[in-house]
Amino acid sequence: MVERGKIWSFSYLRSAACIAILIIHTVYCALLMYGSGLSQTQTIATWAVNNCMMWAVPVFVMVTGALLLDTGRTLTYRKLFGRYIARILGALVFFGVLFCVLDMISGGEERSVRSFFGGFYEVFSGTSWSHLWYLYLLIGLYLLLPFYKKIAAASSEFDIKYLLLVSLLFLSLKPVLGIFGIECGFYIHVSTIYPFFLFCGFAIHKGLLKIPPAAAGLSALAGTAGIVILTAVRWSKGMESLDLFFEYSSILVVLQAVGIFALEDGLVTGKGKALRWLMEKIDGCSFGIYLVHMIFVRLIFKHTPLNPYEQGGVFCFIAMVLGFLAVSWIVVWVMKKIPGLRAIC
Repeated sequence: MVERGKIWSFSYLRSAACIAILIIHTVYCALLMYGSGLSQTQTIATWAVNNCMMWAVPVFVMVTGALLLDTGRTLTYRKLFGRYIARILGALVFFGVLFCVLDMISGGEERSVRSFFGGFYEVFSGTSWSHLWYLYLLIGLYLLLPFYKKIAAASSEFDIKYLLLVSLLFLSLKPVLGIFGIECGFYIHVSTIYPFFLFCGFAIHKGLLKIPPAAAGLSALAGTAGIVILTAVRWSKGMESLDLFFEYSSILVVLQAVGIFALEDGLVTGKGKALRWLMEKIDGCSFGIYLVHMIFVRLIFKHTPLNPYEQGGVFCFIAMVLGFLAVSWIVVWVMKKIPGLRAIC
């Protein structure tokens, strides 16, 4: 639904994806800290929750594709570098240095000018806090965006479907053959699955790839069920090769992300004032929340004795995710009031 130029379904998708990412980082950090003392059931359940949220980043990329590949949107190189790439680079530098300072303060690292400027090198080398990887992903997509837009504008419906099929076959399904010891010498000259999600979001939103609501729901459920089942097998049998199914290129994650995006994109989600207000507030700060929340996740898990498995279980995890979301939103809201920071968060 579009209201005054706003696509509410995208707002809902970004908000839900933002929350899913907070869930991933919360349960993953809990596993890192307390995983050695968990029962097999607790380990499987926690990994299942983590793996079932992997649709979040693909959905973010699909929304980006639906918006930026739209043939009705013009993109000049000045806008590309002056607005899109400059924002991501600004966020990388600011938060990369900030995280370096936080490591010096709380992580026992050397406190010196040299260490401070080391934060700039970490930005360049990609060795800062791990969740910043998403910013490098965005820059890579943005740099090729002018050519992606030309492909989208000049392609027929069949062309787009062909592109998606070839990408899916070689980047998602082909790697599965390795689990069965099957070698395949064929390849395409694309190394990651993310352009697939970019074009898939565009194709679904433009109606080039029509997925009925029932099929979308079935796709999301099938992907989720497959992930839960294979997570149980992986951790009960110790089959590390199954980790392939919990990556962003996994066919199961593709089924999840495509199903969730198609299902939500076809719904009228501008109704319900309270929910719409909440989703709009989260969406408006989602990028900043993504950048900031790890400060509080690390603070709690590294510097407090709080063990969610022993202090409330599921309810403690829910409270932590909601707490991280609320505190991060407040921090980002304040940052948006500060000139200079507003542009990067």
